[in-house]
Amino acid sequence: MAEGDNRSTNLLAAETASLEEQLQGWGEVMLMADKVLRWERAWFPPAIMVTSLLLLPGLNQHGIISKYIGMAKREINKLLKQKEKKNE
Repeated sequence: MAEGDNRSTNLLAAETASLEEQLQGWGEVMLMADKVLRWERAWFPPAIMVTSLLLLPGLNQHGIISKYIGMAKREINKLLKQKEKKNE
């Protein structure tokens, strides 16, 4: 029984080491993302805006922006109708 436990422990250790190795590169990305979200540098907000602007054409190409604009328009119209009913 101890031999089976030893094998499963070794297998678990190998899987953990493999996962740790695969995620190691993401650690640097997460640290950078944390710095950006905390705006540790004065140039981060403008850099985020420029990056967002570069993504807009791609998002619009897939209809994502149009979808959310349509949703916003419907919600605004609902609110306007509710306001009209209240005023009557």
